[in-house]
Amino acid sequence: MTRALVWGTVLLILVGGALVAASRSQAPSPIRPPATMSDPQLARCRALGEAAQDDPACRAAWIAARQRFFGGGRP
Repeated sequence: MTRALVWGTVLLILVGGALVAASRSQAPSPIRPPATMSDPQLARCRALGEAAQDDPACRAAWIAARQRFFGGGRP
């Protein structure tokens, strides 16, 4: 019984050490800068928040951005 307890303790220490070593050896993930708004009209609409839903200029900017992204009108 004592021999099994010693081997179990040794195994637990080895597994714990391996986990600590593995967590330290991982390279940190690169931090990507936030995306910037290339269209000032879309940036203005984003700043408006919920009020942009009723703004005709924002609706037109969203339609234009959607057409640029998808390459055409809505399906």
